[in-house]
Amino acid sequence: MNTQSVISTATQSPELEQQLLGAVLSNNDRYHEVSAIVRVEHFFEHTHAAIWKNIAARIERDHVVTPVTLASDLAANEALQSLGGARYLLNLVAGSTAGFAAKDYAIDLAEMYQRRTLAGRFEQLAEDLRTGRAADDAAAEVELMMMERAELSADPRTMSFMKAQTLMVEEMHEVKEGRRIGVVTGLRTLDDEISLNAQHYTLLAGSTSMGKTALALHITHSAAKAGQGVGFASLEMPEQDLAKRLNSMESGLAYNTYDRAMSEQSFRTVIETAKEQQDLPIEVFSEKVRDVPAILSEGKKVARKMEQRGLKLKLLVIDYIQLVRGRGESAVVRLSQVANDLKQVAKQLDCHVLALAQVDRTLAKLEKWDQWPQARPGLPHLRGSGDLEMAPDNVLFVFRPQYFLTPPRCTVPSDPADRNDWEAEYEQWKGKAEIIIGKARMGEIGSVTVGCDLSVNRFWDLDDGQERIAF
Repeated sequence: MNTQSVISTATQSPELEQQLLGAVLSNNDRYHEVSAIVRVEHFFEHTHAAIWKNIAARIERDHVVTPVTLASDLAANEALQSLGGARYLLNLVAGSTAGFAAKDYAIDLAEMYQRRTLAGRFEQLAEDLRTGRAADDAAAEVELMMMERAELSADPRTMSFMKAQTLMVEEMHEVKEGRRIGVVTGLRTLDDEISLNAQHYTLLAGSTSMGKTALALHITHSAAKAGQGVGFASLEMPEQDLAKRLNSMESGLAYNTYDRAMSEQSFRTVIETAKEQQDLPIEVFSEKVRDVPAILSEGKKVARKMEQRGLKLKLLVIDYIQLVRGRGESAVVRLSQVANDLKQVAKQLDCHVLALAQVDRTLAKLEKWDQWPQARPGLPHLRGSGDLEMAPDNVLFVFRPQYFLTPPRCTVPSDPADRNDWEAEYEQWKGKAEIIIGKARMGEIGSVTVGCDLSVNRFWDLDDGQERIAF
């Protein structure tokens, strides 16, 4: 028996795809029986995928789908025209001999897609191992695949409501006893609004110079000072630069002065601060750790090191998500895969994952000083993939109006009345940052305003009674 033919027929079947398409075309109501099972990417044949995409789009808009409407919508599809165009679509309906089995077709089609995906990933993994990939990284990728399979499995996975209630009460008791504590952010106003709990993950986004890395370092420092283990995967900044920024946080010296000759007194301050910080439970990942399996593998090593110190890995920071290497045929697919895989990393490591992200750069382009509110970011501004919004449990944005109110990014108005308005706005936001809660799985969206000094990566709570702004 030819092994290749067995693999081929087990992973794709144009005939099965034709039967499913014909069943739905002959009776549009069947779409609702299978829409939760089948997605466009499940189709092996690109022409069939295009047909299904059109079917789904029309039915989701409550429009009727027939071979005639499809032929009109896909008139420019060269692949369909090469198969016969409208005649091919009519044959799909005529050849659908068991429309009642549409759900079974859908289940089989999804299973074949999973086989193709797993086979491809195992083949690539084998090739990577033969060309020198680290065994730990490969093993971590296999673990991720297994967790993904568990999430996608059609097998029933149930729990009695009594058991769910029991687990809920146990968790609440742990919170009451102080044994179940989320990541300490060092900002009371933020902690009051959102919890960074284990097995969850948060996306912290912002445009350039808004302070997202500074805020991530502030949270890192606060958690470590509280005795919570932190792993920091910096894909953009060298390890020594992170050390400079964390040192400046306590020394009070601007971190951009660390690259210049210092006075003897300032240098002694740096050394004394370094000695005070040397035992902080923070592990910085090597620059070689650039994909999710490697991050997971290194995270497990860090977790074991923390346990040896009698601590627990509570927080994993990734700076930033668009620089993590993913897999897939396009940048969007790769980023989507990374965004979803980080959820599995949080579960595997039993910690909170805080992943930084860039937002749309067009937000920073304003024509007038009073247009700065238009630069306030939101979920639609996340760069690269819709899964950056969907996958995380929480999405936070850092926003500093002062940045847009400061020359040369704005022109100070010459008119006295306008200048007074500009000065009032500038003074209101001077030394402050807005942390926008764009998504909260177990909370409410809104905003907190905190004090900040990016030169030393410090953030603090304001006591002016105006910390919270509800949307």
